[in-house]
Amino acid sequence: MAISKSAVLQILKTSERAYAVADKNDKIIWHNKYFLEASGKEKLTGIQVKEVFPSLPELNLIKSDVSVFELPDNQGIIKVTLIDSTAHNDRFIIEFVPIDRSNDQSEKNSGLLFQKEMQNILTLLVKENSLDVLSEEILFRVISISRSNFGLVIVFDEKKESRFITVDPEKKITDETEIKNALLSNFSFISKWFAINKKPLLIKPEQGNIGYNLTEIFRLKNIVIAPCFFDNKLVAAILVGKNDKNYLASEMNVVEQFAILLSFATSSISTRELNATLENRLMQAQKLETIGKLTSGMAHDFSNLLSSIFGSLNLLKKRVTPREDITRLLDNIESCSIRAKDLTKGLLSYGKPTPKRKELIKPNHLLSEISKVINQTFPKNITFESNIAEKIFDILGNGTEIYQVLLNLCVNAKEAIEGKGTIKLSGKNFNLNSQNLMEHPLLEKGNYAMISVQDSGTGIKEENIQQIFDPYFSTKVKETGSGLGLYVTYGIIKAHKGHIEVTSIPDAGTRFDVFIPAFEPKELEKQPAPDKIILLVDDEIMLRDLLAELLESNGYYVVIVSTGEEALKVLTEEIRADLVIIDYNMPGMNGLECIKKIRELKFTMPIILSSGSLSVEENLNPAEIGINSILSKPYEFESMLGTIQKLI
Repeated sequence: MAISKSAVLQILKTSERAYAVADKNDKIIWHNKYFLEASGKEKLTGIQVKEVFPSLPELNLIKSDVSVFELPDNQGIIKVTLIDSTAHNDRFIIEFVPIDRSNDQSEKNSGLLFQKEMQNILTLLVKENSLDVLSEEILFRVISISRSNFGLVIVFDEKKESRFITVDPEKKITDETEIKNALLSNFSFISKWFAINKKPLLIKPEQGNIGYNLTEIFRLKNIVIAPCFFDNKLVAAILVGKNDKNYLASEMNVVEQFAILLSFATSSISTRELNATLENRLMQAQKLETIGKLTSGMAHDFSNLLSSIFGSLNLLKKRVTPREDITRLLDNIESCSIRAKDLTKGLLSYGKPTPKRKELIKPNHLLSEISKVINQTFPKNITFESNIAEKIFDILGNGTEIYQVLLNLCVNAKEAIEGKGTIKLSGKNFNLNSQNLMEHPLLEKGNYAMISVQDSGTGIKEENIQQIFDPYFSTKVKETGSGLGLYVTYGIIKAHKGHIEVTSIPDAGTRFDVFIPAFEPKELEKQPAPDKIILLVDDEIMLRDLLAELLESNGYYVVIVSTGEEALKVLTEEIRADLVIIDYNMPGMNGLECIKKIRELKFTMPIILSSGSLSVEENLNPAEIGINSILSKPYEFESMLGTIQKLI
């Protein structure tokens, strides 16, 4: 297509680039001021192109419509375009494009600055333990080196609310809540992109791009977001933006490298915090274990002394003539002795080993009972909330002690609330595995019944957290507490092979989390029992507990249940029993029916039937049913022990 000289001039006059027009003889017939400045000549019209740029070939030899030539010594680039190829009337547009080497130097300077700042951050990482401080220091450097106008670091936390650290010299953030909500909303998509691509995301104000609306929210032309991954989890992200310029590849690389450094900082600080926490917990556990052994021995000796005091007190009451002043003194001695006995009992329960007498405990039932007590007895200014899962794992242990632990925690929560407040009681199943093991380093892998008590009270000061399980330590006034509550609580939970954790914020509240291993017979079977195991089946609680205590005192391991159905469940779930004692008269499935079921299931352990009825004994054929011996109530304990020893 032919184009007139005037048309060409009209188009090129409006351009700010360096243009010239040459004829078929290589003479310049028109140029603009930018081309004149680039040539370094005073006059160009009528001059041959080769006089200005000797390295160029003759234009009439160029056959392509568009040709590009690089001038020597990095002077620039010449672009030649053929615009009129009619016979003997060739014309060429010549464009001079200078090569700007300032960017190269700038990138070189940026690289040196980047290395220097990386060294500074690595030095700071050795000394600094605050992730927020390190994030801010990294952000300042990213903004500086990448020539950004705005920067922000988002720190994601599974347990707490996400944190935002910003550097905003131009006050782009006017409503922090709106900005946070917008960021978190966008990150539900951006995080998926990061999970796939594992590299920085460049966001431009073009509809359809992931996160494009962030450019409108922050009033930025370009945004770069670089992910920080730790252990394959997105733990943080660095966001920077520019008002009007694009990001160079080198600048995006800077953002990415600092994001990797922030990931390393997160890893380092998390490891340090975990090590410190673990060290503190181990020291606390060792301290409490030592105290437990010491106080248990002292309490045992003191208990013997108290027995003498109680005996002497009973004799005095019988022998001394009743007088008001003497009776008052004796009552005072008795009252103090009873309190001393209770304290001694608490100390013994802390230091003694795992209790041998265990029963199947259903946490749902236990929590239901505690909820009733709280609703009926706690003041109305306290709001009680419960969040209890439907089927919490059964646990094996002493139900009375577990009840005592949980009620004590609830009472402590009530006393921590001044005025109006809230107590939350929750229970759920918890599985500790390789994914969350680092969060609970003192627990073994497996299933747990997890029960939590949380209050909105005054909280516990940081300096007191490490002491709250110590004996006689209390933040209550002297008249209201002995300081043994949490001390004994720790001992009971430890005796059940469990663990208790506390988190507290002053003036915001406290939360206690209790973990007790789930009842898993197959796992228990793998561990050899130290003594012979006797399964005791009786619905008369007082007689059952008395018999269990007698058997335990003679070296037997006793598991107690209340019904025939429970006995079958315990046996079929593979708890090995060396002997079974079953009461005949029980609600539901009686003793004989239970024995028949046991024998039908091919269990061969000796079985003793206990009964208070002579007619039962007279009408039975023990061998036919599978009964090895019959015990009559009331028991003759020496005779019963002799029978047990013969059978096992």
